[in-house]
Amino acid sequence: MFTDSSDIYDLVYSFKDYEKESADIIQVIKSARPECKSILDIGCGTSEHHKYLSKYFSIDGIDLNDKFIVTSKQKNPSGHYSVANMKQFDLNKQYDVIICLFSSIGYLQTVDEIISALKCFNKHLKPNGLLIVEPWFNKDNWHKGKVHMIASDKEDIKICRMNRSYLSGDFSILNFHYLVGNMDKGVQHFQEEHKLRLTSKEEMFNAFKLADLDVTFDEKGLIGRGMYYGNKKTTP
Repeated sequence: MFTDSSDIYDLVYSFKDYEKESADIIQVIKSARPECKSILDIGCGTSEHHKYLSKYFSIDGIDLNDKFIVTSKQKNPSGHYSVANMKQFDLNKQYDVIICLFSSIGYLQTVDEIISALKCFNKHLKPNGLLIVEPWFNKDNWHKGKVHMIASDKEDIKICRMNRSYLSGDFSILNFHYLVGNMDKGVQHFQEEHKLRLTSKEEMFNAFKLADLDVTFDEKGLIGRGMYYGNKKTTP
């Protein structure tokens, strides 16, 4: 998980086009649920999308990282943000749409945990609600062994993050090595391990089914990782 890197998360991911991604999400929601007024973002991170989504919807968020929650509240003061685990939480509220983006679902370690999370998502959806889940890779599209690097070069801080990914059973392992330099602390090095499950589409479809959600899959999604769209079943 993002622990030591929490304070520099937005700088590391400054390459992401949050505005375009948000526009794509807005288009999907307005097409599928034009009456949508409320969104819950699960695994919201620092809530960079919310700067754009909050112009059209009321939006709340949960995340395991308390620092991310502090940042989220600063970006969207009208939203409600809390530290919670996506596997099991209770906000005592339902939403028109729930989103779970940037492969946050990949941090769940078993299919049972995914099912538990999806059941919890379903509980927080209003009747006819829409669930949007951006997955991590699966074994068919995972490219092991690549070396990745992200750099951020600002006047007052320089950041380099490098990793070589590898496969371990059903998991992709990403050992991130950070070099962070600024005038106050000089150059620091630290490391984070990220373990994300390579869940197959068949496993995901079955998990949605067991969570009582109808599901479709878009191969492209926002950034090429695909997107699952779950629909809350209406009671006959």
